[in-house]
Amino acid sequence: MEMENKVTGKTKVVCLIGNPVEHSVSPVLHNTISGCLGVDLVYTAFRVDKECLESAVKGLKALNVVGFNVTVPYKKDIIGFLDHTSKEALLMGAVNTVKITDGRLYGYNTDAEGFSRSFKEETGTGFAGKSVAIIGAGGAARAIAIKAAMEGAGKIYLINRTPEKARDIAEMVSNNMGTSTQYCSTGEDAYIDILAKCDILINSTSAGMFPHTDEVPVPRLPVFSKNQIVYDVIYNPSKTRFLAEAEKAGCKTVNGLGMLFYQGVYAYEIWTGMNLPESKVRDLFQSFMRIKT
Repeated sequence: MEMENKVTGKTKVVCLIGNPVEHSVSPVLHNTISGCLGVDLVYTAFRVDKECLESAVKGLKALNVVGFNVTVPYKKDIIGFLDHTSKEALLMGAVNTVKITDGRLYGYNTDAEGFSRSFKEETGTGFAGKSVAIIGAGGAARAIAIKAAMEGAGKIYLINRTPEKARDIAEMVSNNMGTSTQYCSTGEDAYIDILAKCDILINSTSAGMFPHTDEVPVPRLPVFSKNQIVYDVIYNPSKTRFLAEAEKAGCKTVNGLGMLFYQGVYAYEIWTGMNLPESKVRDLFQSFMRIKT
């Protein structure tokens, strides 16, 4: 029997924290990148209960890991434990990537860049002049709204169960980006008309994510039209009910696997200081998109 020596005492560690994390394919992505590049770095995932978040962060720091990703529901809470947060992450109000250097924790947001690159790669278009409806008002919604505004969206709508949260993002985008941004509650019938008329519809919530695959992000689905692009940040399942209904109407539909891929590449570069070769990124992307979730 040959001894396994892929992981040794010299191997560096990165990980994901959140709740849930069991569905995540991030370990597959990051460990594949390390394998392709010959980097002695392993990635794993840890489910962390809310009352244990501070202890988990202190533990990762004490263990001298290279860094970690943060997923729902802690992208906002994690900021309180960091020594430094990038300007972009502060504006977005969420951190999904942390690098530990000399015992100090540095926070970044790679979601927006990952979303933007995925959207362009998979739809063949961008946001310039388009009307964009975003369902949800959490960290992902904020990041997507800011990125869409930065890239020239004509109008942005925030639709959320709690209107106050949607209003906060709408006002922040309007005040800082100058983009016309409105908000609406899912308790109002007006959201149906908004979703029906927008060029791009984006679900940024966890509604429909495994194991709650029967859920949809709004009480009543809109009447989709075939000229719309419908994007769901969820990637497990690969086709949510929201996307399935949009697909039936002839919409261009995209799930969140590409967003996960590109935000992961950006995070990997932050942790390692490397710039991944574009040829490697393209090959990895094609392989990653064949993953069955």
